[in-house]
Amino acid sequence: MKGQSWMTSLIRLSFVAPEMALLLLLTLYPLYLVLEMSFFDFSNYTKPIFTGISNYLNILQDEVFWIALKNTLVFTVCSVTLVIIVGMTFAVLLNQDINVKIRGFFRSIIMFPWLLSSAVVGSIWVLIFSPFGLFNWFLQNLGILNEGIPWLSDSRFALLGLVVANVWRGFPFAMLMILAAFQTVPEDTLEAAEVDGANRFIRFFYIVIPQIKGMLLTVILLELIWTFRTFDLVYIMTGGGPVHKTEILSTYVYFNAFQSLDFGHASATSIFMLVAMLLISIFYLRTIVSKEDE
Repeated sequence: MKGQSWMTSLIRLSFVAPEMALLLLLTLYPLYLVLEMSFFDFSNYTKPIFTGISNYLNILQDEVFWIALKNTLVFTVCSVTLVIIVGMTFAVLLNQDINVKIRGFFRSIIMFPWLLSSAVVGSIWVLIFSPFGLFNWFLQNLGILNEGIPWLSDSRFALLGLVVANVWRGFPFAMLMILAAFQTVPEDTLEAAEVDGANRFIRFFYIVIPQIKGMLLTVILLELIWTFRTFDLVYIMTGGGPVHKTEILSTYVYFNAFQSLDFGHASATSIFMLVAMLLISIFYLRTIVSKEDE
């Protein structure tokens, strides 16, 4: 029996071993290359020069890096907060006792932005925020503006425009996951609370939210990771401008690597981003585990 069990495990492992090896190769090897490149200076195109941790010290002395870091934090925190708020709002509305066909129709419509690629989403919002776009047309018809504003070219509003576009793209996923979590809350618990005199507000914040906190924390973690590493949406809409006002860490890495050809500097920034996301992930996972143990 033991021999058969060992043989069965070996056969099962043989089926997944090629995929595991390929996954490790495509994940660990590029990571190793980036880590190695972060210790070299590539300004001499004939032969990279080992410089130790100088690239890491250089990014800390680069003013644009700190601007990109601040913009990344603002963009991430604002986007994730609004994604959760908007997603939960629509989840609450779609969780009401309404006609099944109508509810299914609105679910499909609301999921539409999440199905689009970042390139399409970015192009749509570039047109909306252009001086002759839909947003300016709407404000002019309300009498708020006399002439169109180039929102994405104005340093005061460009980052806000990115947040709006990112929230529009991201909230359907949060809505879908929170809506699924809502439907796991026992109806008899809500009915018992209603009989005891608890209003909708109390039932939502003291019964529903504690019941779905695991899913809520998971969605927040995923949105943090996805938003922190956003590149294509920012690159298409503003390219990091105007004057670095929307420069984030991912575009900072791209411009250093493929425009300045400073691969060592870009690699060091990439490792910084990786470590930051690992720390955030570990913190959130420990938070989830601690809350489940309470």
